[in-house]
Amino acid sequence: MMERNFAVVGHPVVRLEAKEKLTGQAVYTDDMTLPGMVYAAVVRSPYARAVVTGIDLSAAESVPGYVGALLPDEVPDTLYNCSGNPPSALLLKDEKILTKEPKCAGDRILCIAAETPEACREACEKVILEYRPQSPFFTIDEALKKGAEPLQPHLSEDNVIWKREVKEGDTGEGFKQSDIVIEGSFFIPPMQHTAIEPTVCICDFSDGRELTIWSNSQTVFQERRIISELVGIPESRIRIVKPAVGGGFGARQQLHSQPVAALLSRKLKRPVKIVNSREEELTSTVVRHGASASVRLGAMNDGSMTAFYADYKLNTGPYTTHGPTVLCAGARKFQYAIPHYFFDGRCVLTNHATAGAFRGYGNMQLAFAREVMIDRLALRLGLDPVELRLKNHVAVGGHFPGSEQSVTSCEIKECVRLCLEKREEIDAAEGVTDDGEITQAWGVAFACHGSGPSSKEGLSSAVVNVNSDGSVELLVGSADIGQGSETMLSQIAAETLGIPLAEVSITAADTKITPYDTGTFGSSQTFICGTAVRRACLDVYESLKKLLSELSGEMVPLCDRSFFIGKDKLDFRAAVKLAMFHQRGGVIIGRGCYKADACPNPFSVCMVKAEYHRSINAVRLLHLIEAVDVGTPINPLTVEGQIEGGAAQGVGYTLTEQIEINNIAKKPLSTDLLHYKIPLASDLPRIHALIADGYEPVGPCGAKSVGELSTVPIAPAIVNAVSRASGREISRLPLCEEFLVLPNVTE
Repeated sequence: MMERNFAVVGHPVVRLEAKEKLTGQAVYTDDMTLPGMVYAAVVRSPYARAVVTGIDLSAAESVPGYVGALLPDEVPDTLYNCSGNPPSALLLKDEKILTKEPKCAGDRILCIAAETPEACREACEKVILEYRPQSPFFTIDEALKKGAEPLQPHLSEDNVIWKREVKEGDTGEGFKQSDIVIEGSFFIPPMQHTAIEPTVCICDFSDGRELTIWSNSQTVFQERRIISELVGIPESRIRIVKPAVGGGFGARQQLHSQPVAALLSRKLKRPVKIVNSREEELTSTVVRHGASASVRLGAMNDGSMTAFYADYKLNTGPYTTHGPTVLCAGARKFQYAIPHYFFDGRCVLTNHATAGAFRGYGNMQLAFAREVMIDRLALRLGLDPVELRLKNHVAVGGHFPGSEQSVTSCEIKECVRLCLEKREEIDAAEGVTDDGEITQAWGVAFACHGSGPSSKEGLSSAVVNVNSDGSVELLVGSADIGQGSETMLSQIAAETLGIPLAEVSITAADTKITPYDTGTFGSSQTFICGTAVRRACLDVYESLKKLLSELSGEMVPLCDRSFFIGKDKLDFRAAVKLAMFHQRGGVIIGRGCYKADACPNPFSVCMVKAEYHRSINAVRLLHLIEAVDVGTPINPLTVEGQIEGGAAQGVGYTLTEQIEINNIAKKPLSTDLLHYKIPLASDLPRIHALIADGYEPVGPCGAKSVGELSTVPIAPAIVNAVSRASGREISRLPLCEEFLVLPNVTE
């Protein structure tokens, strides 16, 4: 174990931007107004599948304040992939900026601009579009029926757009050797992101040469690359700026209206702002992939798991976006040391809402099926579900099935200990009811994720500018989307340089100022960007050491962040002043870059106490405990916040959130937060966030990620608790389809 006597890292710090956000001083994209700016809105298809046969703007043009429009025939006829991932063979191009052949409800047909938001809305309502509706299909089974017309014929002869197999051992032989084999089929529905801030962008392309975009983006450099390809100007003439962001969860990793606004700005020679309504957020943005999974699990009578097989299908909607990468990410997150493993995955196109990146990328769906199956196995064998998982869990030095990467740290036993300790404390205070009418039970699930993209495509860089007083300016290309990453990165810089946190300022996610970063996704901030920041700070010391050696004419040793020139001992601030103000001194700039060569796994354990009311067929969640192994928690306060936020999101996913489709109109019914039910505070159990003591040897200051991990085990832990309390096997979400969900109201 390495020394962890940190001065800044590992200590709870209030987020640097907290005061601005709490007082309303933070500037979000929608707060901005540019001189001469017009307001625009996208006119979207009400049909899930149709052909536009006529466009009449005459009534819209008569609205006072109408400025202009962008039509499908005025945009490049270029197919692209809106994913904010770096270029890859997995990113299939099948989407248009504007289309006359919408393939899902909410597809972009045209864009209207006006002097005011009110005039813009009125003009949009007066646009007359003529359609020839076509028969859509929303489910995986419908899309795979013989004779189903392919939605993207240039990519696939059917609606299977991508396949992925991951094998280890021989599952056929593994099942033959097993004492027990169980099977299950699971349905996991799509899910909306429902971030507080809607999707918004401002584009200024009024001079036709330089394009500046302000957007709540997670991937500013990828956004710049894609827009450069679409509008036909070099990246050097495009600037993407990320103001404050009110939540992302993966939704901001996809381009939305930026290409439309950019082209409309060039046409009108005025800045253009587009802000999604809440209805657009719920009906026209990307969702979590719905999935179906047919699973087999084999084991010996002592609980040793022998074989696992998953026939796994993702509903991508009509465009591939992240589908193949989500499929691949989920294939290798089986955290148990099982000798025979076979993942057979497919991405399927439908006319459902387009699916994209979402917190728990590629992991949520199959983890749900896996952890529920393990609980069923425990019941069949009469074994404790916690001990069964521990018996089979991967250990340090081992690897996940189908993966060559070894596990470098794992504190799963400590996570279990913390959860059991808290569970015993709760039960000692409250007891466990089982009186025939109300039955209470605990459920458990384990989870893992990665630190950075599992494909090792993560790349981050950082620059540290040292000021003459010893304070520093940190520049990073990654985006803080509300998770507190700027605070965490500043802590790493302060810790590495040995200076107070107050002497670090940070600028992030501005393509004109900050260095390159692949983006904020895949739980990359702590591990990948944090490593780049640490390397940049170490480079500062090397640069400073070199300067001091040149000035003194002798080799200057560095020990415990102090420099020694003869008998003089100089701390960082004194060394900086000497180096910069000496007549032969110089500027001190540190640079660091990290191309991910590892993806260390954080781990978590979740335990949920639920109760079942037999006479009214109702469930209530009482307590949720989650313990995480994230190595060194750079900022424990932020880690606890991530656990609590991930837990709340997982509760909504499990209990109430569902996208309803009108079977007659064939379009989404969930158009507002009355019909798409995210959990209220009263719906949440009491959440207990715990952090295991750990250290990741390849992470910056011993750290691993937490952002996505925290939400992965919630659904199976809840379902396992409800199953044990009710005596029913549960194979689909959300639970509100089968149970009345009671709020957890406490006096």
